[in-house]
Amino acid sequence: MSDQRAKGTSATEPHQIKEWMRRAKDRDKRLALAGYRQRAKRNVSILVHDVEPQSKKMPDADRDRFQAEVSENMATFSREPFTGPIALQVDLTTTRRNAPQAHTIAKNLLDLLGTRRPKIPGKRRHLLYKDDAQIQALSVRCQHGQEDPAIHIIGRPLSALLDDLELAIEAIRVDEMENYGNVYGQECEQYWIDELRRLKRHEKQQRARLGDEMYDAYFKLVRWSAQRSLFGRCGIDLPVLGWMYGRPKEANSILPPEEWARLIGQSKLRLQLGDLPIKPGSSEAFKIRVGETISAFKKRWDWIISPLVVPVALEVVVRPNASTPAAVLHDLDNIVRDYLLPSIVPSFGTVTDHRWTINFAELRRLDPDLANRWGPNSTPPPSTKHGVTRYEAWRLPPVKGEAGFVSVALVADMDARGDSSFDRIDEWARKWADAQ
Repeated sequence: MSDQRAKGTSATEPHQIKEWMRRAKDRDKRLALAGYRQRAKRNVSILVHDVEPQSKKMPDADRDRFQAEVSENMATFSREPFTGPIALQVDLTTTRRNAPQAHTIAKNLLDLLGTRRPKIPGKRRHLLYKDDAQIQALSVRCQHGQEDPAIHIIGRPLSALLDDLELAIEAIRVDEMENYGNVYGQECEQYWIDELRRLKRHEKQQRARLGDEMYDAYFKLVRWSAQRSLFGRCGIDLPVLGWMYGRPKEANSILPPEEWARLIGQSKLRLQLGDLPIKPGSSEAFKIRVGETISAFKKRWDWIISPLVVPVALEVVVRPNASTPAAVLHDLDNIVRDYLLPSIVPSFGTVTDHRWTINFAELRRLDPDLANRWGPNSTPPPSTKHGVTRYEAWRLPPVKGEAGFVSVALVADMDARGDSSFDRIDEWARKWADAQ
């Protein structure tokens, strides 16, 4: 009798284990979905119309109007200023013909999101946060030459963004399993780089075969495609971004977070700038290093990227040295504004809008109807041309015994309207939630 019970019990155990695992998985999904919805309520989204985004030269009246909008939004939703690490998105549209560059606008707005100005009523001294040093992930995007001005601010705890990143990684994993990767797309990307190399090496023969006009037209197409392919590889995929932060928490990635960060800090597709200056008088040496690194990068990839014919965004990953005193820790926006953009923009000839990469004179000659669809003002104001379409920066936690670094990538941004890591996290997390 006891033997029969033992056999019966053992026969049902696998089924019971599977059922317990299924229930546990369903419970975890319900908890994760509830957490996702709860985090969405913690986000702060502030849209300010009719205030022109400006630099420190912004009139006091506009500063007050901007802060009043922020203060009213915070009060309406009973929100207190963030006190811990945050992730911040800043989306801008300007209308002025002499609009300043995005990074100078961002500097002004980040300051205005902190301490309340004297004329702005409210119980608390601060608005969105106490100090912009709390910003551990930053995305700034700007579109110039628009009909209406706008400032859109989205703030959330950094931990909330990283939790959503976990869901995004899971959604990507499921998608890749269902679609079995994108090998064909990767092969196409490599094809254009190889084709550009072939055209350059055998220019004389190809010109004789195709004729000068056809060769020149085809060469432009191939160069554009090769640059898009090259700069499409330089950015960090969301799973790698998550692994560098030790996410997902319960998953065991192939490498520990510090190893993923080290790989990013060694990629030859990125500008590797070493540790940030932390000692007095070391800033100039760091700027020299930035210039030397850019020169070496251009020499390596000059045959593809000169001249630059695709719009690019800037992606920055910073890991501070563990010994860096808190008092001299660089703000993310300061790193981009003070050290990177002043050298990168003129060296590479980057532009703020994809329309600057279109030869409208040639387009009018080849297809007048298509050219006319762009209207009389086909490009933004000339004063806004030089810059990047957007920039984003991430600060990784320091690792004891590991060197700090700044790793920078130029990332293809073909329509200059989105696809930042923030946008992709939100999109994939939403897909995950919709699938539950």
